[in-house]
Amino acid sequence: MTEPEEIEKGRTALRAFLDDSEARAVVFPMSDHSRLVRVFLPSFFARLRLGLRHAMVCLGDWMPTCRSKAFFYRLAGATIGRRVCIAPGAILDPIYPQLVVLEDDACLGMGSRILTHEYTATNFRIGRVRVCRKAVVGAWSTVRSGVTVGEGATIGFQSLVNRDVPPGDVVGGVPARSLKAQPPTESAPAAASAPDEGKAAPSKG
Repeated sequence: MTEPEEIEKGRTALRAFLDDSEARAVVFPMSDHSRLVRVFLPSFFARLRLGLRHAMVCLGDWMPTCRSKAFFYRLAGATIGRRVCIAPGAILDPIYPQLVVLEDDACLGMGSRILTHEYTATNFRIGRVRVCRKAVVGAWSTVRSGVTVGEGATIGFQSLVNRDVPPGDVVGGVPARSLKAQPPTESAPAAASAPDEGKAAPSKG
C-alpha cells in the first residue's frame, strides 16, 4: 500500500468512528508519526479546530466553579449533564473532548483524568468515555479511552480504569478491580448450619 493510500485509509477509518456514536474505540498503527498527523490533521482548519478545542478545555480547567468549568467544556464539544461536579485539577483530554460524556450528577474528583487518546510504541488509540449518572471518579484516578463508568459506580483514589465499570460497583487499584465483597458460595450455608465446635450433636436415641 502506498503512503497516500494508507493516509486515506486512516482518514476513512477515523470518519467512520466519529460518525458512529456507538463505536467505543479505534486503533491506528503507529508506523510513522508524521503520517499519523496527516490522518488526524489534514488541513489548516483541522489544526485550527484542534487549537480552539484545546483552548476551551484549558480555560475550563482553570475555572473556579463546576458550572463555569462545564460551560467551557461544552464549548470544546464535551457533553456535560446537569449538576455535574468537576473538582479542581480534574482534566478532560483536550485532543478529543467531544468524545467525553458526563451524565447528570456525575462527579470527577480532584486531579482525576479523562483520556480520549493514548499512544503506545506501536499504536495510537482514540475512544469515547462515558461517566454515567451519579458515578464518582475518585481523586487522581485515570479513566482510559473507550471506557464506560456505570451508573452509581465509584472509582477509588488513584486508580487506573482500563475497562468498563458495572453500574453500582466500587473499584480501585492499578489496574482497577472490584472491591465489593463476593457473594457466599453454595457450600457456605451448609458449613454455617454445622453444630458449633465443642457442642455435642443431638442424640437420636
